[in-house]
Amino acid sequence: MITSVPLLHESRSLQLRRTVPNDASLLFQQGFSQQEFMRLFRLNDAPASEAEVYQNLVRRQQIPAHQETYLELLICHRRYGPIGLCALADHSALHQRAEYLVGLFDSARRRVGYGIEVTLMVLDLAFNAYHLHKVYASTYAYNLPAQTGLVKMGFQLEGQRRDHIFDRASQQFVDLYDYGMTVDNFRQNQRLVPLSQRLLQRDITPLDSSLMLRPKSISSAASGSRILQSI
Repeated sequence: MITSVPLLHESRSLQLRRTVPNDASLLFQQGFSQQEFMRLFRLNDAPASEAEVYQNLVRRQQIPAHQETYLELLICHRRYGPIGLCALADHSALHQRAEYLVGLFDSARRRVGYGIEVTLMVLDLAFNAYHLHKVYASTYAYNLPAQTGLVKMGFQLEGQRRDHIFDRASQQFVDLYDYGMTVDNFRQNQRLVPLSQRLLQRDITPLDSSLMLRPKSISSAASGSRILQSI
């Protein structure tokens, strides 16, 4: 996909770039207005209109880099164009951690393996470019594929929050399952070696000294500079 917005990462078939105000229509039409997508991505937190999405993106661009805690990325397929969203949210500079979110717009693409590819890219950014200590993710009890996928990628189940979220659509309380991966887990994760070699064309688990001068927090991405070289 050709875009004027700088890329933050590239893989065999995907590219990640920051979302910008011009993406508002796309994000609302294909993502935030779709109940099925939001039930997997961010329950009960859907913008009410395209205008609200636009204003949120404008405000996000105005946040000083050192205060930024939410990095939202558009997932672009080299052939099909935008196919989903991912994010590092609730970033804490003190605790060196962030929450991982990912969602694909089209349900058919969720069964192709793009989620694995995106997760590898985000882990590469989180641990190798931003030097986070921990990445965590929460899944709704009904999202069994996400739970299975996180475990296969090496995330560890850390707890269950019973009846933690009220789903307005179903009028029911939903359990949350919490998963986490520390940088030590990441470095020792042999499952990621063949996956990243195949999809990113390199092993992302070793500490690469060439990355040490790159941004140390997600806030540094606010400059729009390219973080990882094209592969």
